[in-house]
Amino acid sequence: MDIKTRIETAKANLKRAEQSKTIAETQKAAAEQQREEVVQKMAAEGVTPETIGEEIANLETAITETLTTVEGLIPRV
Repeated sequence: MDIKTRIETAKANLKRAEQSKTIAETQKAAAEQQREEVVQKMAAEGVTPETIGEEIANLETAITETLTTVEGLIPRV
């Protein structure tokens, strides 16, 4: 491969790399925006990314307890 071809190949590779970088930066910005929106919605519900796991566990426990109560109230035939 001669020098001119190598230079042209390097330029093409650089251009593709720059385009990939731009796409990645755009996707990152969109993901960060989406994350911020989710965090805001979580805050409106009184949870944070740090406490969401515990809150989900509490809700699952409450649902299980309520379901057990409801099942106990249904007469067995």
